[in-house]
Amino acid sequence: MKSFCVLSFCCLFLLVSAKKAEPCNGHASLCNKHYNQVSFACTHNSYSYPPPATIGVLNQEKSIQQQLSDGVRAFMLDLVRPELSSDPKTPKEDNDAVHLCHASCLLINKGTLENTLKVFKAFLDKNRREVITFIIENYSEFSVEQVEPSFKSSGIDKYAYVPDFKPNSQKHGYKWPTLKRMVDTNKRLMVFMDDKADVSKVPYILPEWEYVIETPFENISPVEKFPCTQDRPRDGKPRDLLVMNHFAYNRAEIMGKDIDTPLTANQIKQHGYNAAKSLQQQVDTCKTVWGSRVPNFITVDYYDVGDGDIFDIVNKINGV
Repeated sequence: MKSFCVLSFCCLFLLVSAKKAEPCNGHASLCNKHYNQVSFACTHNSYSYPPPATIGVLNQEKSIQQQLSDGVRAFMLDLVRPELSSDPKTPKEDNDAVHLCHASCLLINKGTLENTLKVFKAFLDKNRREVITFIIENYSEFSVEQVEPSFKSSGIDKYAYVPDFKPNSQKHGYKWPTLKRMVDTNKRLMVFMDDKADVSKVPYILPEWEYVIETPFENISPVEKFPCTQDRPRDGKPRDLLVMNHFAYNRAEIMGKDIDTPLTANQIKQHGYNAAKSLQQQVDTCKTVWGSRVPNFITVDYYDVGDGDIFDIVNKINGV
């Protein structure tokens, strides 16, 4: 009887230990960290991958699905209204749809936001201990009521986190949930939008500049050292969350006007921008500027160039 009790206790201990060891975003040690204490690999213009294979337009090589599979957990998405069609057979509502494009849907058009959100939802359905983030640029200035239907029709709105705090005048010092709480409550999607967010109408689409700052994004290649100063918003007030922009542009002057285009994957490799040395250098710069705070979103073009160094850097920041 005594042996049976000991065995039962051991089994119970193992079960409890196994439950405690369940991971959040792949690591058990991240579960008790608050959202603003965690670093995430982030892709710039996540939707901008082939086809078409047009140099000067693309920012990534891999699909959203592949990005998720590889470990990317934060995604920059641009919302654009398609250009008006001259075809009278095209229904007007198609021209008012929310699409994923970069400035113009004539350059690259990845279709409706709804279709891409379905890809994210399928991932969250299957991976119940993963937390992801959207950082949305509302290029065409859609109202939040125009954006919300894509979330609802895709079904991903059920995963969206709604904070239990209100914006304050200091714009920092909020009590963000732990990853474990986000997992346990199944609210594993954080959504920020730079313009037209209104939490009184859609509570889970959060105003980016209330909570997030970004480092400079107009970095012109060659870049000797990526900066970590506060570029947006330019009010000098720190926020709880930091986007570390680590990508650069080619710049050409055409008819007296500067035209910036994304670097190709080969150019990024040649300059070593996605290599651990370059990424760590900017992380160290951010420590000099911001102290012990975490660069939350390590944002790159062609994340797969660099032999996985971005994920190594993120893991190092997270202490895993």
